[in-house]
Amino acid sequence: MGRGPLSFLLRMLQRVLDAPGAKDVKAVLFDPVTSLPTLSVLLPHIRKILAQRKGVGLLAVSIAQFSKLEEIYGWESFDEIVRGVAACLKATKDASLRKEDALAELTVNGNIFVLILAPPRTRRRIASRDLDTLKRRVSKRLETYLGDTMNPELLRRFGYFIGAAVMRRDPSVRVERLVYRTIDEALAAAASDQEKTVRLRARQLKAVIDGKRISTVYQPILDLGTQTVIGYEAFSRGPKGPLESPDTLFQVAYEADSIWQLERVCWARALRQVPRLKRRQLMFINLEPTCVFDPRLVGAAFVRRFARRVVFEITERAAITDFSTFRQAVQLLKRSGFKVAVDDVGSAYAGLRVVSEIEPDFIKLDMQLTRGADNDQLKRQLIGAVTKFSTDAGVPLIVEGIETPAELEAVRALGIRLAQGFMFGPLVRVPGRERPTNGRRKRPKLGATVPAEKLS
Repeated sequence: MGRGPLSFLLRMLQRVLDAPGAKDVKAVLFDPVTSLPTLSVLLPHIRKILAQRKGVGLLAVSIAQFSKLEEIYGWESFDEIVRGVAACLKATKDASLRKEDALAELTVNGNIFVLILAPPRTRRRIASRDLDTLKRRVSKRLETYLGDTMNPELLRRFGYFIGAAVMRRDPSVRVERLVYRTIDEALAAAASDQEKTVRLRARQLKAVIDGKRISTVYQPILDLGTQTVIGYEAFSRGPKGPLESPDTLFQVAYEADSIWQLERVCWARALRQVPRLKRRQLMFINLEPTCVFDPRLVGAAFVRRFARRVVFEITERAAITDFSTFRQAVQLLKRSGFKVAVDDVGSAYAGLRVVSEIEPDFIKLDMQLTRGADNDQLKRQLIGAVTKFSTDAGVPLIVEGIETPAELEAVRALGIRLAQGFMFGPLVRVPGRERPTNGRRKRPKLGATVPAEKLS
């Protein structure tokens, strides 16, 4: 919890509240998910700073507008996100801010984290430039943390806003009201900055879509028994620049309500290479769940021409709130000749229900279960359970993310027949040409190819 008088008081308060019979009081004073103090705990600290100085700085970090993700991924997953953001902010405070600064959580209006910032010791006021510097520092730490820890598909839908404001002493106004008024000012400033960023990124995305500036690379999917390539998975990315990363590209598409337009360019680009595939080989194309309802998927003559060679992958992490309607849309794709795969099975709570509802042609195992499976008995048990499920259901299972011979042997021992990953070679720009390697080829550098886990 750090050092300093405030940290000492918080530690002592925690000890008192850990006593039997104090749980109800503790739930009011400390957030049950993050264990951070609520603002009511810090009000005496804020009063003290205001009495000694002329102002207090405040940073408000809001993830409240993304709380709908709880409905999609389940409350356990969303709580894990909240705990991660809280831990990152706490580490930032402990490493980069002063002892007098404090971190609290406001849960009245959603998940809002508040950093209380004391003025520098040499000044009685905290300046706007101080807040801007701290805001950039916190934002950079959060960006790094989220990029390193969050699943790319989830990262597209998640975000945060950071706003800053100065709380000035006003004896005629209660401190509580001053705090909430300053939080409102900070969040309003964050919303204004966000609107400018969203408009700029929307214009950049429109240029990408209008110019069809999407490139595609492919990864082979192998039959381990026959050592033959049964198909290729297509991965899309944007042009060089701020939208090159597919995570950013699709995040902006959701922000700009242009996900259908972007997906149309992506699958049209991927389908251009279908004639290069050998007989019986399939093209696997990732599809955002909402785009299953795009009439162009079943109405475009170009798509119908290749429908029986195409497998649309839909992640199990999808926002499928109406299984019946979603199943009808998938059945429409299948009646048109497409095949359907449920991707990332094993990564979220709804996976096997999705499989049973839409009756897919393939199941693709979440690559996080594959990584290090040779040294993780629990992962092997989970892979074995999904393997048995797919066998009983009569649906072929594809294991993604094979990178080492040990991982390959581990999944082979569990009866896996279909697999893909960098162990078999790098991503290629033209499918159907390269022969898979036996695993001795080194993982390609980012400058030459694009890692599959960074694409979608």
